[in-house]
Amino acid sequence: MPSRSTQRRSAATVAREREAGRAAKRERVRSEQGVRLTLAMIDAVAQNGYRQSTVAHVTARAGLSRKTFYEHFANKQECFLATYDQIMARAIRRMELAYQDADGWPGRVEAAIRALFEAAIENPGAVRLVLLEINALGAAGFERRERSIGHYERFIRDSLELAPGKGTFSDPVLKATIGGLNRVLYRRVLAGERAELLELIPDLVSWFTAYYPTPASILAQPANQNSNHGSRPVLPEGGRAPGTLAPHARLTRRRGLAGGEQNISRSFVVHSQRERILDAVANLTAAHGYAELKVEDIAEQAAVSLNAFYEHFADKEDAFLVAYEVGHGKALASAERAYIAGGEWQLGVRAGIAALFDFLAAEPSFAHLALVDALVATARTAERSNAGIDSLARMLVPGLEEAPEQSARAPVTIEAIAGGIFDLCLHYSFQGRIAELPELVPSATYIALAPFLGSKEAAHAAIAAPSSQTGPVRA
Repeated sequence: MPSRSTQRRSAATVAREREAGRAAKRERVRSEQGVRLTLAMIDAVAQNGYRQSTVAHVTARAGLSRKTFYEHFANKQECFLATYDQIMARAIRRMELAYQDADGWPGRVEAAIRALFEAAIENPGAVRLVLLEINALGAAGFERRERSIGHYERFIRDSLELAPGKGTFSDPVLKATIGGLNRVLYRRVLAGERAELLELIPDLVSWFTAYYPTPASILAQPANQNSNHGSRPVLPEGGRAPGTLAPHARLTRRRGLAGGEQNISRSFVVHSQRERILDAVANLTAAHGYAELKVEDIAEQAAVSLNAFYEHFADKEDAFLVAYEVGHGKALASAERAYIAGGEWQLGVRAGIAALFDFLAAEPSFAHLALVDALVATARTAERSNAGIDSLARMLVPGLEEAPEQSARAPVTIEAIAGGIFDLCLHYSFQGRIAELPELVPSATYIALAPFLGSKEAAHAAIAAPSSQTGPVRA
């Protein structure tokens, strides 16, 4: 017969085991609740976007109470970022496993891309969350986005240990390959073209491997080149986009017409008002984001009445879209003129990229509006932003016909290149370094040309200094 002390020890052990069992059950319940909340966040954002989604939307989809939500997360943003982290971690892990299990370097690259695309096809809502809506969080979203891109970059660098030779990718090339894949992925998944996505994988493997290894001349590019690329100084003042056409329009501190101007035409007044409104839209959006943009603030900044604003535009979205169109038109014209004047196709591409980067560097407010806000402001602005990227990418289309036959590429190559270059611009804009964007011209040119010309020839064209253009650049 056991002693009383043994009985007491046994009872204590049983009590501990029961408590441990209850704790494990509570942890399982908590874990299940967390999964339900993150899945609900994906669904809510897929339907409404981040800004329009609320905690109530998430809890309703999860079938949980607000009290339970706040036991897990401090607010909507914290839940969103936790969801983002989980999606990215699973995607990268899936790519790593696929890469390690495949044979041969091109085969490994194909396996990793296929794993990424298949994960996206299984959960298209997650694609929207991680590739688009993360930008709606502003600085917090950018920080998290940069962190996840860093994880991708480490994966790619580690994977190069199994590639032939001892080559590597430069940092801009790494970012561009990630941006290019993301653009192709995002557009196909959200357009419902998921079957086509898998068919593009062989072409994307060819595009990706065209950059390996990055030539030493591209790897050696200094961190801070002069924005004139050795020839063409950029005017320090803005005023080319989206509204103001010349510095003389800055007549007063509030940008209204100068006092005492009584003998000016009505058409000049209307033109001046429109310019100032578009400038105000760009500057206010860059400073505070589209969500905080108010018609009253636009009118005050532009020194016009509310009635005058509504004589020009139906609402703030209308004004935003016009600001984008005007600025984009000027940027495109600048790039196209430089491209045509550049001579041979590959030199024209370099000249066009240089002109585009100079333009964005000189117009930081428009750059932020076009690169950041247009993607997430509204469905209409996102559609227009994607169309704008396509129109700039068409400058590269001659490469499909003029490149050497043995290195000709599929049309998706253009799309991936455009996505990669766009992502480099977005990175600099988010970092507040848009004025330094022209330093990326050699790298961006290499990104544009390598799939067509091969790595060595593309590097030579990227480094070659333009010789025919001197003097300040004006749009």
